[in-house]
Parts: sequence; structure tokens; C-alpha cells
Amino acid sequence: MPPPPRGRLARFFFMHLGTLVGIIVYFTYFERGGRTVEGTAHALRVALGVHTVYALIAYWLGELKHFDVGLWLFLTVGALAAAIGIVPVLELYHHYSPALLFTTFGLTAVIPLLLGREPFTVFYGVRQAPRWQHATPAFTDISRVMALFWAVLFFTAALFSAARPFDPTYTTLIPNMLVLLVGIPAGWWLPPLWLRLFPSAPPAAAEPLIMGMPLVFDRRAAADARAVIQFRISGPSPGDYWVRVEKGKCESFEGLASSADLTVHTPEDVWVGIIHGKLDGGQALTERRYSVEGDPLLLNKLTEWFRGGRS
Repeated sequence: MPPPPRGRLARFFFMHLGTLVGIIVYFTYFERGGRTVEGTAHALRVALGVHTVYALIAYWLGELKHFDVGLWLFLTVGALAAAIGIVPVLELYHHYSPALLFTTFGLTAVIPLLLGREPFTVFYGVRQAPRWQHATPAFTDISRVMALFWAVLFFTAALFSAARPFDPTYTTLIPNMLVLLVGIPAGWWLPPLWLRLFPSAPPAAAEPLIMGMPLVFDRRAAADARAVIQFRISGPSPGDYWVRVEKGKCESFEGLASSADLTVHTPEDVWVGIIHGKLDGGQALTERRYSVEGDPLLLNKLTEWFRGGRS
């Protein structure tokens, strides 16, 4: 299900800053309390109240994410221990709060994977990737790989924090450097590397196959070619999509092009079968299972311009 539309600032807040509010409140009061057991209990209560309000707002707006729930559980367990008087648990928070927090985030990342549920990375993926990518096998694979990567990163940060629980270098500097210098850049290099080493299955629908054509475009084969190719898909999931090849670049769009050099009219299952190699494109055209208008030579160019393409 696509996320509700938000302004850029609102989306950035809920994606990246909202959860930090409760964390900042907790550790601010934690430090103000002199890192005492009583100060820890007070910090847990205040942060739980603040974060609960934020989580309710995020839930109401459809922006509640896994980490919001994980942080709420982290604060709730500590606050309950303080209220009931379970001293050993409260002392764990007193001595190992950073390590416990990173462990909570690591579990938040890995538990959905172990249970076969949607990982936390899907929340971010559907808000950053185009809609047509959301149902593709590649999107699912990358979401799981990135979740596992972040789980390892969080558990590593937890180990550093636990090694020297009162040393800011180990509880704050090193974990934040792991997040900023290792975790965030991984979003740029890890997905393409993973897909290159372990290619995902091709999409089973026409929309992502067509909209994803720029991802498999061979600019050297196309050279200086210029063409607009329109696809008109019929069947259970009809749609119109077009691709523009120009100056060694390829772009894909939804809708109808103002003018097209080639228009392909095809049922979705036929075009998917051709791209997957289950149908011979030439034979299917001869059998009139799909039809074309315009320059038919461009149809043959598809196999040259797009890696793995068939016609």
C-alpha cells in the first residue's frame, strides 16, 4: 500500500527525525540526573511520555515505523521496571542504556526477517523508490539485505557500547560513526553490488518491466539513436507507458507520449512472456498475439539496446 502523500519536510521528519526526539529526551534527562538510578527512572518516564505522543501522531498519520515501536518498548520496559521496583532491570538501564538501545534496534531489524515479516527497510523503500518498483523481486531482496546489514551494524554498536558503558567514545562517537560512515553510505553501494552478484528474478508484471528498462539500457549499443517507444498494455492490469532513448540516455514514463516512433499494443501476459523468454517475440507478432504501429525495425533494436531484452 503506497504511503500517504506528505510534504518534503514532514516526510523527512517522520522518516529520520521523529524517533530521535524520544532518544534525545531520554539521554538529556539521563545526563541531568547524574546517571543515577533515580535519574534513569525519571528519564525513562519523561521520554516514554514524549515518545508515546509522537508514536500516536505517527500512527494516526500512517507514518509509524518499526523503530518507533522498538523505542517505545525499550522505554516502556524500563519505566515499568522503575514503577514496579525491579531494581536489577533498572540498574541495567543505568549502566548499559546505549548498549540496550542499539540492541533493541538490532532486534527490531532482525526479528521481522526471522519471522518472515516485512522488514523495517520497506517503510523507507516505499517512500524513496518509485511506486512501480515496490512489488518487484529486487525491491523485496534489497529490503531484506539492507535490514540484515543494519542489524549487524546495530549489534556491533551495542558491543562497543557494552565494552565501555561510561566512555562517550564507545557509547556515542563510535556507534554514530558506524551509522554515518558505514550505514548510510551502504544505501548507495550495497544494492547494486548485491544485484550484480545475486540477480533477482525479473518482475512478473508489465509495468515494472517497462518502467525499469532504463536500468538495463546499454548506452553503447544505442550510441546516438533517438526513439520514442510507446507501450499500450491490455489485460487485468492495463496501462500506458513510454520510453525515450536519446543521446545515450533512456528514460521511462507513465501515460501517452505526444508522438511515438513505435507503438506496441499487447496483452500483459504476452509481453511478460516475451521478456521472460517463454514466448518468441517474432512468432507472437506473426500470430498477432500483439501488434505494432510505426517503425517495426525499432522492435528489433530492443534486443540490442536493452540487456536481456527479447522480441
